[in-house]
Amino acid sequence: GDSISEVKPGWNGGAKSPAANWAAVLVKRLGDQHPGSTFTLHHFAIGGQNTYDGLGRLDGLEPHAPDLVLVAFGANDCCHHFLEPAETGQALGALVADIRKRFAADVVVVGTGGDNPRKPFFRHLDDTLAAQRAAAAKAGAAFVDARAAILAATFGGDRWADFHLAADNCHPSDAGHRVW
Repeated sequence: GDSISEVKPGWNGGAKSPAANWAAVLVKRLGDQHPGSTFTLHHFAIGGQNTYDGLGRLDGLEPHAPDLVLVAFGANDCCHHFLEPAETGQALGALVADIRKRFAADVVVVGTGGDNPRKPFFRHLDDTLAAQRAAAAKAGAAFVDARAAILAATFGGDRWADFHLAADNCHPSDAGHRVW
């Protein structure tokens, strides 16, 4: 993933702590719902990267032999390191195929949460989301529509700043990471 999923010293995807980042929240919820199972989280997100950049990071998964990989790109495809939606779809399809081939892992594609529709700054967001959804469907991977969840929580952007670092920022706060 990109900066929304990234956890490193001084940055937790916009959350105040590593434990408040959406992936850690998910792992905790899974553990609570399945007490007999063990869930371990490994972050591989790098801020500023787009979906194509993710292809160069697959070797990092090797030592972990993952059962499940969550692939969460798209923000930078639309606003920082642009990719055309078709390029996003192509790179995402390759990521899913390579993860399955190399690690026999299940893959979940997490669609980008996007920007505030009341203060938009992303390009071709809807087309990128459609490309993400289509690539996941073509690969037979689950797709999680983070955008729909964020829009519902923020009442279509009216309460964006309640769930993000600012009204014109795509990085979720602790409340936003819980929605993710």
